[in-house]
Amino acid sequence: MELLLIIIPIIFIMLSQWYINSSYAKYNEYEVASGKTGAEAAKEILDANGLSNVKIVKIEGTLTDHFDPRTNTVSLSNDIYSGSSVAAVAVAAHECGHVIQHKEKYAPIVIRSALVPVVNIASKLGYAIMVAGVLASIFNMALIGLILMCATLIFQLVTLPTEFDASNRAKKQLVKLGIITKKELSNVSSMLYAAAMTYLASFFASFAQMLRLFLQINRRNN
Repeated sequence: MELLLIIIPIIFIMLSQWYINSSYAKYNEYEVASGKTGAEAAKEILDANGLSNVKIVKIEGTLTDHFDPRTNTVSLSNDIYSGSSVAAVAVAAHECGHVIQHKEKYAPIVIRSALVPVVNIASKLGYAIMVAGVLASIFNMALIGLILMCATLIFQLVTLPTEFDASNRAKKQLVKLGIITKKELSNVSSMLYAAAMTYLASFFASFAQMLRLFLQINRRNN
């Protein structure tokens, strides 16, 4: 059982990474009819939603794109920023979807933001308590540590609706502003779906890890 809880998540993570990488490679080859780059698409979406104060910057890496509400900055990787492919406008629009979520105080992203400092403390403290409990053979102590570590799992669970909602917002904005045609929408949807699967895989991997640790603690207790 415990071996499966190690192997299955690894396979799931590997498959999700293969899926996003292959989807990105595929849709990075399709140019959008509008010819808009990811940076241009992001600017249009932000301007259309009264968010022209949000900065758009270029960063290194591949699929390192993100929105940082602390600096009010959308960071786009080189190919996304300068590219005019389906992948480029899809990813750029997705990050803008997060910006709109923050503006509208979308509940899951508000909760997610509030959980960040809690998760950082709880996961580190929980790990220390769990290890100490295992070494001291104190079952309840180890279990408390594991429960604190599950804060990461809650954070990932809240992240799922946040990511799917950002993708839905992205697709609506891209079509509404004429950045993509309705015919291109299916390709954009496929690209964003592949990206969302990485978050789902991470959640199940974390869940499997917590379950495996619980079984190990329970076995030592018995």
